[in-house]
Amino acid sequence: MAAMKYILLFVLIAFIGQAVAQEKQKKNLQYYSPSILIGKGSWELKNFNNIYTQTKSFDDSGNKIDNGRRDTYYTMINQFLYGLSNKLNVGMDLWYKQVNSEGKFRSGITGIGPKIKLTPLKSVPFFSWQSTFLIPLTKDMESRSPDATHPGLFLEFDRYLWINQLFYDRQLSDKFQIFLQAAFWYSITRESFREENFLETPLSVFFSYFPSRRLTVYGMTEYWAKHHEKAFNGYFIQSGIGTKYQIIEGLLELELLYTNFWVGSQDEGAGETFNLGIRFIK
Repeated sequence: MAAMKYILLFVLIAFIGQAVAQEKQKKNLQYYSPSILIGKGSWELKNFNNIYTQTKSFDDSGNKIDNGRRDTYYTMINQFLYGLSNKLNVGMDLWYKQVNSEGKFRSGITGIGPKIKLTPLKSVPFFSWQSTFLIPLTKDMESRSPDATHPGLFLEFDRYLWINQLFYDRQLSDKFQIFLQAAFWYSITRESFREENFLETPLSVFFSYFPSRRLTVYGMTEYWAKHHEKAFNGYFIQSGIGTKYQIIEGLLELELLYTNFWVGSQDEGAGETFNLGIRFIK
């Protein structure tokens, strides 16, 4: 029996080693920017963790003012994509959120739903469109009727969320790349203090440097405009620096990102984020 165990262990190690070697021969993960679809029969799994914390917000003059407390939000986004073809991917998202403020805590699933991703223009392979529709599973996310199970904490806007994203990247050289994103977040209110549906339009730019095949360093800036009641009645800008490292080249990637909210309209948070992402492509 002992000999059989060692034989099975050896076979398992050999199988894993062969699988890893085969994956390494595939295209480098640096190639798979958000604008690139995964191939037919392949799949991608992402887990992204975001901690946003603030003690200050912006006033009507754009100055930072002290809130007198610390509010911290944790968001976990799980994303799955499957390649129906080289031009069409389908999948699903699940978003989970927590909030901590003044000793109070609340959490819940703020969205779950399907997504689709495709390349609309054959002549522009590094341009893609992705659409996701999220359905909230947590009740009274704005804590409009707080009780023992729903403390008076704002978890998330109470809404169905339809996200449409346009991705484009361009290789500037072997070492440098620029990536652009334009998105449209359309919120269909449920039990919200906002009676009308509203739109948000974030624009992002990422500039990446590749010191090696396995390591990426990048800087980013995002301008997030809000349109409720009237156009552009709220906004913020966040900028940051991040890095990606392929733990297993061509298969498993780890990402770290820090951002700071340095400009914003009245009542927008003047906080910072700490982010950790894991991506697996098979």
